[in-house]
Amino acid sequence: MLKDFTPKLSAALALALLSACGTVNLAGVVHNDNHSGIPVQDARTVLQHVSIANSRDVIIRLKNPADLNRVSALVQASSVDQLSGSAGIYKLRIPDDRSLLQSMDVLKASGQVEYAEPNPSFSLPGFQIQQTPVQPDDPRYGQQWNIKSSKVDLAWGLTTGNAGITVAVIDSGVDPNHPDLVDHLLPLEDIYNEEKGSDIYRNALTSDVINFGGRDGNGHGTHVTGIIAASMNNGIGVAGVAGGGIKILPIKATDYAGNTDAATLTAAFQRAIDKNAKVINISIGGPASKSTQALVDVIRLALQRNIPIVSATGNESDRSHGVVSPITVPAAYSGVIGVGAHTEFDRVASYSNGGAEIDIVAPGGGGRSAALREGQQIWSTWPTYNTFEFFAKRVTSTSYASTSGTSMACPHVTGVVALMLSREPNLTPAQIRSRLITTADDIGVPGFDEDSGYGKLNAYRALKWTEHDAHD
Repeated sequence: MLKDFTPKLSAALALALLSACGTVNLAGVVHNDNHSGIPVQDARTVLQHVSIANSRDVIIRLKNPADLNRVSALVQASSVDQLSGSAGIYKLRIPDDRSLLQSMDVLKASGQVEYAEPNPSFSLPGFQIQQTPVQPDDPRYGQQWNIKSSKVDLAWGLTTGNAGITVAVIDSGVDPNHPDLVDHLLPLEDIYNEEKGSDIYRNALTSDVINFGGRDGNGHGTHVTGIIAASMNNGIGVAGVAGGGIKILPIKATDYAGNTDAATLTAAFQRAIDKNAKVINISIGGPASKSTQALVDVIRLALQRNIPIVSATGNESDRSHGVVSPITVPAAYSGVIGVGAHTEFDRVASYSNGGAEIDIVAPGGGGRSAALREGQQIWSTWPTYNTFEFFAKRVTSTSYASTSGTSMACPHVTGVVALMLSREPNLTPAQIRSRLITTADDIGVPGFDEDSGYGKLNAYRALKWTEHDAHD
């Protein structure tokens, strides 16, 4: 299916050839050669998109790590957090009586930092939920249309995974005791707690106070994790794409409502690198206006460490009314595998974002509108306890649920990447991306298009193709 290279692919192939220079256009957008394909905004532009909760943070990259104390003293930082020791990226908390913009100007004028930028907020994409009772001990594989649609059932004849492959899932956390996941889980890394503090939910109506620290307070992360690694052949629930034998490194990077920021995501990527993840799944995103150089840098570092990154393109579109929203970051970054969603009828889902940066689509399920008749959603694991989504009256079941979104499409591709690495552990991120798009099944407009990328995921062909052709 490989027709023409998109600008995103061209940038990925030219990664090692780009130099560190920058220009400013008339709109005030700083075009650093950051290898992301997305311009990093001027600080004053970014501040328009920074929530009040994050408005006292400045993210810096030091030219010399030994200058940290001297640099923090310049702005009288009230706290200093290391986000990426490898890249020299830190978060400074600016005191309330100092101007954030003036503090960034001071830091830049010092000559001791590569950049100083604000800390924009990010969130989990809005995913859609279908309420159907599920018995946790009742196998639901027959309802997993997504497995057959993406040819995962055929791919299992080649491999069901390798315990030496660790997949980092940067999300809302995971239920650490879910019976369909527990055999695959490494200890949860609670980056949200480290960067933001306790994840405490207070219900104003019932006076319930729940600490979701060290686990998934939303449900989104558990659902995503199950699509990748719910145990196969254990007589319960569902089967994950790589549920036969990989490990999951759950990295909690949001609160119970799905809120996070660029600094927390930067630290989460660094933790995945430090913990030797072989592939990273991130179903979190934000508009390109929230792109930060620190996030670009840590993602580039992961790719340089030979770690492929798979990211959801976002759910802000309404194709039934002709609205197609741009692909969110980090999915839009060069070198990241951007995944949109298709329905069980092999059509691009109404909510799935599009653009030149999309690579591939995978099963994401139908949207909420019955009029569109987009079909079934995606069955997967859900926390065995009540989460924020229960109190918000969006999910009333436990253990299993069906939802839809590009967040659900993304882990299908991640699971297949884990299977590919189980067979060929030395594949590079560029090789993996090339194989996925070359072996995809074309849907919609022939060849590459900004709705479906190079086509829908074909797991069997992606695994079987170990030479430089795509023949069955």
